[in-house]
Amino acid sequence: MTGSILLVEDNERLSAMLRTVLEARGLEVKSAASGDQALALLQAQRFDLLVLDLKLPGMNGVELLQRVRRSAALKELPVVIMTGVFRGEEYARAATKLGVKAYLEKPFGKDEFLKAVQGALDQGPARKDISRLLLELYGSGRNGMLELRGGTRIFVVGGEPASFSSPSFVPFLVSGNHLQRADLEQFPPARPGRLPLVEAGLIGYDDLLEQSRLFLFRSLVEALLQNQSPRFTPDIAGIELPLTPLSLPRLLHQAAGTANFDLAPYLAGRGALYPVRTTQYYRLANLLNMGPEEVDLLQQLGQGKTVATILSDCDTPARGAALLDLLARMGMMSLPATPVAEQHPDFPQKLLFNRPIEEVAERRAEAVSFEDLVNEVSESIELVVGKKGMAAPLSSTEIDFEQEVQRDYAAIQDKNYYEIFGMTPGNFSFATLKEAYFAKTREYSPEKFMQLSGATLGRAQDVLSHYANAYNTLSSVIAKERYDEMLNADTVGLGGKREDELQARIQFQSGKVFLEMEDFANAERALQDAYTLDPNDAHTSAYLAWSIYKNPGNQRSQGALEKCRMLLSKSLQAERNADAFAFRGWMLLDEGRDGLAEGEFQKSLKLNPHQPHAQGGMRLIKERREAEKKGPFKRIFG
Repeated sequence: MTGSILLVEDNERLSAMLRTVLEARGLEVKSAASGDQALALLQAQRFDLLVLDLKLPGMNGVELLQRVRRSAALKELPVVIMTGVFRGEEYARAATKLGVKAYLEKPFGKDEFLKAVQGALDQGPARKDISRLLLELYGSGRNGMLELRGGTRIFVVGGEPASFSSPSFVPFLVSGNHLQRADLEQFPPARPGRLPLVEAGLIGYDDLLEQSRLFLFRSLVEALLQNQSPRFTPDIAGIELPLTPLSLPRLLHQAAGTANFDLAPYLAGRGALYPVRTTQYYRLANLLNMGPEEVDLLQQLGQGKTVATILSDCDTPARGAALLDLLARMGMMSLPATPVAEQHPDFPQKLLFNRPIEEVAERRAEAVSFEDLVNEVSESIELVVGKKGMAAPLSSTEIDFEQEVQRDYAAIQDKNYYEIFGMTPGNFSFATLKEAYFAKTREYSPEKFMQLSGATLGRAQDVLSHYANAYNTLSSVIAKERYDEMLNADTVGLGGKREDELQARIQFQSGKVFLEMEDFANAERALQDAYTLDPNDAHTSAYLAWSIYKNPGNQRSQGALEKCRMLLSKSLQAERNADAFAFRGWMLLDEGRDGLAEGEFQKSLKLNPHQPHAQGGMRLIKERREAEKKGPFKRIFG
């Protein structure tokens, strides 16, 4: 036999003997010696059976039985009567009208007593295991009250747990040092419930909400792990404040991850079936917070694979089976005997959060024509010196333009940016830089470019590009600081590839400084220059992606988002680096895909335990989880 029994008998010797008999059969028994004591226990805790003596001190058994039958929560409670006073068929028939399952006249034998108890338990209201019951309540959106073991009552609103009352809550607070026993004795609450604890100043309201949510979550998870069969009453009269609602799909998902799932019988019964998503999957999936392993498992659904095949690829098959079992019970997955096509959402859905991280193939950079280069150069110079200065015609006394290009090309060899413009770091001034730059570039007009060909044309492009790099670097305070830090004999001068690497480093460092200043537009420009010069550097690709993502001007651009993903994928293909993992984690976090984001942050911190973006992301995830434990008032006004 299984069940919990309240034994109400004022004869201590008889009560102890009957309790021993019941407990020997595996039943949980609590005793009461009076009607008042019994009523208090019935109001505080759920029982499967009431064994009642009719002659009791104070409130007698008849009055207690009448109160039980007038209570919405207790009216279906099975009752066995024991009496040595009210004898005869007349009393037995009257008791039957009050729902009494058995009427025993004292003295009675042990076998007769156990038969009556067993019959009453068997005839009690049918009960379902808590997981099945919770899913049914969620599906129907019903209101009511669940009675768990230990006297905890869970109030369900709209199919989801919303509040509770429990004699175990105050001990829970005391054990966690959120409530001091001495204070509780000195300042006892004026009335029952949780809010009076705040009224008495024994615990803060926010702390009460947080601890209430934790207690409610813990109570339900324990009931799920113990596979309890609670009684449900469709009545929420007397719901206790404050409300601490929980998301039932998320609760069941978290509980499934902690349970010891029996894999062998599941594979025996389901292993040969072909799991596929249903329409319900898309309605509930965004309520769950899955990790990378679970997302990887889900991607194998609908691929013509059996349950056994899918689970054979899991690192932890039992946890994978628990997830599949939960999805099937929630109607998110079907298990046909042959492969069938998966269903699709029957409603508009922008994002499905629990999906893999997209790997975007790198797009080839569009080729830049000479005409584009000339136009770009012309426009940039035109902004400074105007059309007239740019287009000044050559005089007969001037040297040939090809000779001028060769002279300029030779003049910039092995010179640093200051020397190109006739300065040193000590006598640098922006006015001198501007004057020297305009003087050097004025002669490189589009008309003169068109006179060139072959190797001279390439050198002219190199010279003009070098002038532009030098001017842009020295005219920016941040880029100039980075250049001064890097300036040494081994890295100056035109030097072809070596010069590109130097300029790429300068622009990369400048971009990082702009990012720290939250000047995202300038950061993107600097990092784009660095990427153009050195497209294979993993860190440049990662930081360029981050600058594009953070630039407010790109927020509504799907193309910019796709470019960010491509750059991060390219960065990680070149080198597994903490920065790219951290930036991808934040993109996932902003999409609400906390489980996948956490996986990316963990990868980042494994490579660099001090990566600031990954540390910040993990802190935010922790804060979000803490916020979920708190009530709606904290989330709205906190």
